[in-house]
Amino acid sequence: MMIQLRNTLLFLILFGLTAWAVLEATRSCSEEPSATTRLTAPEVPSPALGNKNGSPSIAYIRSEEVARDFVWMARQKDALKARLLKAEKEWEGEATRFQKDLQDFQRKAAGMGESQRQMTEQSLARRQQNLEQMREGMVAELSKTEEALDARLRSLMEGEFKAFAQGAGYDYLWALQPGSGLLYGDSARDVTRSLVDFLNQRHPR
Repeated sequence: MMIQLRNTLLFLILFGLTAWAVLEATRSCSEEPSATTRLTAPEVPSPALGNKNGSPSIAYIRSEEVARDFVWMARQKDALKARLLKAEKEWEGEATRFQKDLQDFQRKAAGMGESQRQMTEQSLARRQQNLEQMREGMVAELSKTEEALDARLRSLMEGEFKAFAQGAGYDYLWALQPGSGLLYGDSARDVTRSLVDFLNQRHPR
């Protein structure tokens, strides 16, 4: 039982140090593509480019800048980050108390009676199980929240990109980002700032 508790404690401490990093990396990976790949839309007072001889008009946006400067989206990310930090802090508090009580038990175990020692070990084992359940529940809840936010952003941005592109007269709106199919774009066709202004006007909060 003592060895099992020690191993569990080491695992819990390791999780406490890495959980936030993993969740943050997962969140950033899922958010950035959704905030970039889906950046296609909208309505701008500038003339569409590339319509000579009936050729399609094409423009592009820099996805990372849109994700960074679209205030509403940034606030959604900040809210999720705050929720992650709060959950992590709560879990770390419980894990710290468990560690302290486990160390206290290890110091006193030799002087305890058999019955008291068994009761304390059982109590620590239950707390260990509760910590694991708390961790699993926290990860599941935050993952579900992240997925819901991602779906909401996808739906919102698809509609906004369409409104922006149609309003500006663009047949195609590309997202310029690392790893995308668009390797280069003439700066004259960069409508990032126009899109950001468009989005912030329509979603001020």
